[in-house]
Amino acid sequence: MLAGKKKGPEDMDRTLVGVALAGLLAVGAAYVLGSQIASVRLADRVVTVRGAAELPAVADLATWNLGLSASGNDLKAVQGEIAAQQGQIRAFLANFGIAGAEVENQNVSVVDGDADRYNRGAGGPRFTINGGVTVRTGNLEGIAKAKNALGELVGQGVILTSSWGPNYAFTRLNDKKPELVSAATAEARKAAEQFAADSGAKVGGIRRATQGSVQILGRDGFEGESEQVNKILRVVTTVDYELN
Repeated sequence: MLAGKKKGPEDMDRTLVGVALAGLLAVGAAYVLGSQIASVRLADRVVTVRGAAELPAVADLATWNLGLSASGNDLKAVQGEIAAQQGQIRAFLANFGIAGAEVENQNVSVVDGDADRYNRGAGGPRFTINGGVTVRTGNLEGIAKAKNALGELVGQGVILTSSWGPNYAFTRLNDKKPELVSAATAEARKAAEQFAADSGAKVGGIRRATQGSVQILGRDGFEGESEQVNKILRVVTTVDYELN
């Protein structure tokens, strides 16, 4: 049996170097793994919450479309009748404080019965002109009164073919938006604080925040938004808070 070869100094050095390298690799691997875990834990220390806020608002603009129609065999005379009816509407609206500059004439369309081969010779007026006026005003009280008194206009011989509106709009959204978003963010903060309290943490700073579109809704859900003077402004914000 051969005796084992005795290790010399060089062999001992190589062994020590190998052990040292293995130790360094082990420490390095532990360091990398520990960094990844720490990163994951830090990433989890964020809560995402939403906050909704609503503010009441009152419309500041009203629009109203009134359609007209006139018929006859003399085109010029029919045109004159439409113009006369538009003048009657302007005078009627002026009685309720709606200025002439707030009333615009709509485009007119002319129907020539003789140009239709299927209706040619069927009798009745040859020409029919359709037109009307569009009202755009901030006098909401005046336009509401005018609508209620619309029967008087018909009694004057004005042939109304349609009445669209009044429709009400809120145009000062930018004035209300800072207050609205601030209220929504405050609600989000409350939700984050409640979550933090339940989990034994504290709310830190905002990491990210996004704002949804601002909605203008009718105060009463059973009616159309545009038909209501009273509005509700609503927004939802989504906020990521750090948890400490």
